[in-house]
Amino acid sequence: MTNLLEIGATIAGLIQGVLVMFNKRSNWIAYIIQMILMILFSLSMKLYGDVSNSAIYLVLGVIGFIIWGKKDDNEIKACSIKEKIIYLLIMALGTFVMFNILSKTDDPLPLLDAFTTVSSFVATYYMMVKRIDTWYIWFINDIFYAIEYFILPDQAIYLFLLNVVWTFMALKSMIEWKKIMNKE
Repeated sequence: MTNLLEIGATIAGLIQGVLVMFNKRSNWIAYIIQMILMILFSLSMKLYGDVSNSAIYLVLGVIGFIIWGKKDDNEIKACSIKEKIIYLLIMALGTFVMFNILSKTDDPLPLLDAFTTVSSFVATYYMMVKRIDTWYIWFINDIFYAIEYFILPDQAIYLFLLNVVWTFMALKSMIEWKKIMNKE
């Protein structure tokens, strides 16, 4: 069953990645499906940070779908220097706090789980509000997720491969969003 959840989440994630790359609102539907599958997968792997992450993403997926449906202020923009400092501080402090929580559980990779969880929240927020910075964060995040899934005791090879693909898709998405941003 774990393999089916992993494969399903991988397929939904690839579909979502392509749709968001080209700024399509329907990406959020694939995102929601992926999060449901990821909750079930992460529970089976005891990745509690990822479970909480995916549960919140489920809600954020609905919010993202609603926000992307609005016409006012729906342009792609870059973060200001102040916003960059804030999101870097949130990622550092959030990782520290979450690591301290996860290290008291049977989570096999508490530091990686903490970092990928926190940076994913930040990246998702910036994806929801259409900031190009989301792709810089996703690029780093996807690298660390690939490492996490590769070194798990019960290797999650499909999710490892998905995150390798997503690393390259983050670069492509950054290029596509910059093109769209320059046209707006």
